[in-house]
Amino acid sequence: MKISFDFEKPLAELQQQIDKVIQIEDKNKLDMSATLAELNTKLDDARKELYGNLSGWQKVQISRHPERPYTLQYIELMCDDFIEMHGDRTVGDDKAIVGGFASINGQTVMIIGHQKGRNTKERQYRNFGMANPEGYRKALRLMKLAEKFNKPVITLIDTPGAFPGLEAEERGQGEAIARNLLEMSVLKVPIICVIIGEGASGGALGIGIGDRVLMLDNSWYSVISPENCSTILWKTWENK
Repeated sequence: MKISFDFEKPLAELQQQIDKVIQIEDKNKLDMSATLAELNTKLDDARKELYGNLSGWQKVQISRHPERPYTLQYIELMCDDFIEMHGDRTVGDDKAIVGGFASINGQTVMIIGHQKGRNTKERQYRNFGMANPEGYRKALRLMKLAEKFNKPVITLIDTPGAFPGLEAEERGQGEAIARNLLEMSVLKVPIICVIIGEGASGGALGIGIGDRVLMLDNSWYSVISPENCSTILWKTWENK
């Protein structure tokens, strides 16, 4: 079991015991099913106990877990078909936001969401899930397309915030997000927004106005990240 956070170590220790028992069973041709069943029960109980009593900060950490599913994984698992669409028709294609028409149980929908990466190369390619103005304009273009064909919109939100770089500001980051808020509030088709991980500030709001706003377990939705809030109030990240 891959451990990402210190508080997950008890689970890793139990998993190591299970792996050792399996090795002994295979090597010595022994029947250790009773021992394995007992250890698996302990692991399940420990997992329920651990994740059922997380602190606020631990929940934030879980929302950023490197093995947590991202938008494209959810699309792959719940959609029969998906046709990704690219570009804002002005600047370019922002890889931090993906979207396109999809089919769920025979219903055609427009799915739009933030996309992060699994490794360093992918994270750089996806800009760590932080969208530029062209990402929000691409999202709006796809929403307008869904409205034209009378198809509902689903947005999957998972971002540490909109990209704060100078280039993004020069291309109208604030205007792009504000425009999305205005247009989504009057869109003539249903919008369902789901926070699947991090939901930070305007970066989340840019695709987060809907008829229903849902949150998965161990996700968060806030005007600012805990670290940045701590820095503003106490000049340190330690009080996050």
